[in-house]
Amino acid sequence: MRPPTFYLRKLVEEHLDDFEDTYLAEHALEQLRQGRDRIISAEEFWRDLVN
Repeated sequence: MRPPTFYLRKLVEEHLDDFEDTYLAEHALEQLRQGRDRIISAEEFWRDLVN
């Protein structure tokens, strides 16, 4: 029988990307709410990318 920490470690390793994605999404949303970032249209994105 394996120790509980084995299963906990396995769970974290398997879902670490999900945890990170959630954190980054929450951070981006907070940046928008605080006015530190803004949403741009796809047209503006591509125009600025070319220039």
